[in-house]
Amino acid sequence: MDFSEIESANETLVNDFCRDWSLRDADALAKYLAEDLVYQIAPGQPLIESYEQFRTQMGPFMQRMESIRWDILRSHAVGPLVLNERIDHFNAPDGSQAPSMRFHVAGHFLVQDGKIQVWKDWPMPGAKQVVG
Repeated sequence: MDFSEIESANETLVNDFCRDWSLRDADALAKYLAEDLVYQIAPGQPLIESYEQFRTQMGPFMQRMESIRWDILRSHAVGPLVLNERIDHFNAPDGSQAPSMRFHVAGHFLVQDGKIQVWKDWPMPGAKQVVG
């Protein structure tokens, strides 16, 4: 079955958002995220309930990293929902107190009016998350 135009646009939006994490700049991600974003980094973690809260919490973390890269292994859109399987790499500078981390996750993104409204990540079953 072929993607609709909207599904293709939604998948492109999410893939571009994932790519732009490499900029390590929360403000650069604003164009992808709804003001009333709901984000959960992992099951059981507290919700981030606005773009401003995302920027405040994630911005300093992103800037502490030497590099960030998200590898999208699979991606698919169904209507406003985009699902992807990724390996997220967060590389801390040498000598940093912050550890380098790698997470194998499944992300789901609800896109409304050209912005990510809801975003939640789930650890892939059996995947080892690497910290250090």
